[in-house]
Amino acid sequence: MIEKLSFVGLKVIECFKDAGLDQVYIDDKIEEFSTLNNYESLHKALRILDDKNMHRLAKKLGVHIEDLESTLLVLNQI
Repeated sequence: MIEKLSFVGLKVIECFKDAGLDQVYIDDKIEEFSTLNNYESLHKALRILDDKNMHRLAKKLGVHIEDLESTLLVLNQI
């Protein structure tokens, strides 16, 4: 199922793995993110990630954490 993940979805799952989260939780998130495109995955991730995973995601995507925070504000308005 991991092969169905978008680029962003894959990076989110990598964050969960890097954080040492339980494999059952990770498998559940793989299933959730497998139906989402990059934009949907980003929006979902920005809503559910804690601060540490948000920073991990920013690093994996090559952006600043402030960029992700601003993106979430915009996406929540539209």
